[in-house]
Amino acid sequence: MDLVNLKTLIESAECGSFSKAAERLFVTQSAVSRRIKILEDHYGHLLLDRSGPVLTPTTAGELLIDKARQLLRLEQDFVQELQALRQKKKISFCCTTPFGVSYLPDIFTSFMATKAQDTELEFVFEMPEAALKGLREKLFDLVLIEYCEDLNLQEFDSYPLPDDEMVFVSAPGYGIDAPLVEVDTLLSQRLYCKKSGCCARRFLEKSMQTLGRDAAEFSNTVFFDDIPFIIRAVMAGNGITFISRSVVASALESGELIAHQVQGFDTSRPRRLVLRRDCSPDPALLDFIQGIFRHFSLNPPSQFSTAA
Repeated sequence: MDLVNLKTLIESAECGSFSKAAERLFVTQSAVSRRIKILEDHYGHLLLDRSGPVLTPTTAGELLIDKARQLLRLEQDFVQELQALRQKKKISFCCTTPFGVSYLPDIFTSFMATKAQDTELEFVFEMPEAALKGLREKLFDLVLIEYCEDLNLQEFDSYPLPDDEMVFVSAPGYGIDAPLVEVDTLLSQRLYCKKSGCCARRFLEKSMQTLGRDAAEFSNTVFFDDIPFIIRAVMAGNGITFISRSVVASALESGELIAHQVQGFDTSRPRRLVLRRDCSPDPALLDFIQGIFRHFSLNPPSQFSTAA
């Protein structure tokens, strides 16, 4: 069995659509459909019912999904056991994009300066829900998320870090000079967004709702899944974007961009470091966690204060 095809089947069933599964797996929708077709041809059974608005597993599909999860757990256990045979400790860390872009390079450099010989680091950028799902399934050792919806973190140990701040930004001379503006001032502008459904877009939608408005009122919206491209476009005076202040901090400091807040918007969203309750950090992981708190000039919580 091809584990990639089995993973694709599981994601398709969980998402209820090939397009959403493709987005999670970072492949095309046609690739997802092709992998499911390979499995169905191999076993001679329809695995997903495509007749309704949401994909649902058939009886054969449910059987295979159950077996696939067992196989994937075995494969994960095998990988972990192989890792234990090696001298290096592997740390798998997942975070949302703003933290990864803004802070991770410095934290990574500081950590590897002393741990490069005996530690491997794996970094993954995910949306908050996917990050927590991966933590729950033990794909990640710890995650760090910024989020705008109310997330239930009660099953985890979570630790607050300084909140993230969301701002609109434009180029000097673009025509929006005031740091505090009415939302109507921005509605006619070309708005660049990373992609539909991204954290920034969801935060914008929530903020507009607090004003009794709709994010669809930004009628000239360009979705482009490349943050550096969006920043360059805004710097060139081609529009505005709604983004984490930390991501554009250097451009704001140098004067290449100007930040704007909207009257009535709550600009902050929580940032949390999250671990499983059963996690017992080893010295390498403790050192990495300490580095995150030190980067924000914070003392680590007592359970992380001393590394062996």
